[in-house]
Amino acid sequence: MKRASLMIAVLILSLTAFAQQREGGRGGGRGGAGFGGRGRPASTMDSSPKLFDTQEYKIRVVTIAENLVYPYCLTFLPDGTMLVAESEGRIRVVKDGKLQPEPITGIPKVYFVGGQAGLMDLAPHPKFNDNHWLYFTYNKPGDMGATMAIGRGKLEGNQLTEVKDIFVTNAWGTGNGHLSARIAFGRDGMLYMALADHNLLPEVAKGTSHAGKVLSVSDEGKPPASSPLGKGFLPEIYAMGFRNPHALVQDPHTNDFWEVEHGDEINIVKMGGNYGWPFVTSGEGDPIGPPPAGSKMTGPYMQQFPQLNISGLTIYNGDKFPKWKGNVFVGGLATQQVHRVVPGNGTPANREPLFVNLGQRVRDVRTGPDGYLYFTTDDPMGRVMRIEPQ
Repeated sequence: MKRASLMIAVLILSLTAFAQQREGGRGGGRGGAGFGGRGRPASTMDSSPKLFDTQEYKIRVVTIAENLVYPYCLTFLPDGTMLVAESEGRIRVVKDGKLQPEPITGIPKVYFVGGQAGLMDLAPHPKFNDNHWLYFTYNKPGDMGATMAIGRGKLEGNQLTEVKDIFVTNAWGTGNGHLSARIAFGRDGMLYMALADHNLLPEVAKGTSHAGKVLSVSDEGKPPASSPLGKGFLPEIYAMGFRNPHALVQDPHTNDFWEVEHGDEINIVKMGGNYGWPFVTSGEGDPIGPPPAGSKMTGPYMQQFPQLNISGLTIYNGDKFPKWKGNVFVGGLATQQVHRVVPGNGTPANREPLFVNLGQRVRDVRTGPDGYLYFTTDDPMGRVMRIEPQ
């Protein structure tokens, strides 16, 4: 009898957990996990300033905001206000250096898996002061699992209004890995989206699938007339062959984009390019076979061994570190670092870690309008941190 009761109890707990996993997190609240749960335990990193010596500067790393739940990205509004995307589906506000207690409301339900899926990226419209449009990428739940989508809302005070999806990708699946989606406005006014393969490897090579592609749409979500990759490709497909993009930033001098792969590549994305996946890899992942005959593929700008698990990228244009102007900074998840890359002719001219083993994984890196470098940490008690000269 006791054994039967125990088995019934275990069955009830299992069904309850399964139901909670399928539900996903809800925007604006601390919803349940996705198919894979909340993620790793919180770290115990303290909040004291941390001092480091680099090749060019002595730096100090300070905490700006803490107790954030998997802060996936940060961005800045024209007035200097910082917005932080928590993966569970909240947008937090940092104003005048202080984390505001209430999140911005209006984000739709997200499919959340700690450190893997949820609310991903934020991008104000280039004419934000006129229209107040804020764009975001998130993992959208549905009957077929989840996919990556671009949403948009008008930021009015502390809420998003007129919220709607302007583009929903067709990379639906039930896998918990490779769900990243990053966005950036180009100088042409188009909105570019880099999305992971969602573990749908054969789909990456297909012109009818969004998996593992960089897409181009208007600020209303409309595709261009045709794809630069030619016939057989959806018109919004701008480039292909990506495994797990974790940043997308336009080059300040060209129309190309810098993209980082979680498998430790930095790519320079050109219109119509094919970057190899799932047939070629620099390290992580298992290719599915040799590339089709006649395929033209572009190799990475930088490969990293041992792996940093690169995430986030910024091209520094501030005034607090004059010697770093034009340098590229990326985060390292596995090594808990920010890594500096000095661009050279087709390959980095110099590289250095600013620090390693910080205490939390570095998820996103951005240049602030005040000239400092900012980054978020990937943790259930994550932070926004700032790099300053000593």
